[in-house]
Amino acid sequence: MSNEVCMYINKVDKLIKSNAAGTEGKIENHSRLNANCPNKNCDTDAHKLSSAFILLLKYFEVADDLKDDKCAEYAILWLSYKIQQYWNIETTTLKNFITEHIETNTNYNEKIKQGKGNKNYKEFIDIKQSLINMDVKIISKFHEALQILCNMYNEDNAKNIDCAKCSSKASEFVEKYKDLNDDSNVTKDSPYYQVWCTLSTDYDNLKNECIKNCKECTELPTLPEIKESKKYVQDYAELSAQGSEATSSSSSIASKLVPVLSIFVAIPIFLGFAYKHSLFGFDKRLNRQYLREKVKKIKKKMNINI
Repeated sequence: MSNEVCMYINKVDKLIKSNAAGTEGKIENHSRLNANCPNKNCDTDAHKLSSAFILLLKYFEVADDLKDDKCAEYAILWLSYKIQQYWNIETTTLKNFITEHIETNTNYNEKIKQGKGNKNYKEFIDIKQSLINMDVKIISKFHEALQILCNMYNEDNAKNIDCAKCSSKASEFVEKYKDLNDDSNVTKDSPYYQVWCTLSTDYDNLKNECIKNCKECTELPTLPEIKESKKYVQDYAELSAQGSEATSSSSSIASKLVPVLSIFVAIPIFLGFAYKHSLFGFDKRLNRQYLREKVKKIKKKMNINI
């Protein structure tokens, strides 16, 4: 990540200011935002925020980092943070806001002029669908980490690096990392991990730059690995236990069903066998009776002839 990315984020941030009490809307009007609004007039807070988001993408377009998709991640972090600030996040999700207020903006479908082939801004953001579907409350926490990282970049790009400030910001970033690491939603198997990998990579790169540019910055803190959440481990254990119980239960049921099924199978076999033999015995009786009748008739004829 270059210092330009942080510079553009700060630049757009300055356009989104809270309105004075008693005035209409929560965000102040700014002429710079009107260019990306319907009829060149941002008459709602949704229009103002949508315009600022598109403007941020246009700023990123001229940054070298737009070649890297992580700019899409940082733009989404910024938007999530602003939604948390100015909207009722109990009823608003990032995906809903983008669908209702940004995708309807014709400027959002403009072609990106540099670095991304034939893509437009919408397609540039759509590659990060997993982020768009995330919880605004959680993903906005990552923006706070991004802000700390940008403050570190500002220190590193200063003419006279203040190693103490750089070290302080690094410690602050690590503390934010630990806070996110304790969140049960942020695990290695979650979409949030993707964002954290991007931020942690940029932190490590910046840490190395600080060490290179300032001899006193040799002991900047290192980020620990993201741990598996207790919730994930507990859920896995519960699922395993349920699986074992289900297997045991199935085995028990099967052991009880085998003799019952054996009985049901044996009954028709026995009845068929009995039926067959009863028919065989019946045929033999009929045959003996026929022979006796035949003998009687022969004897009778012999007596008559005598």
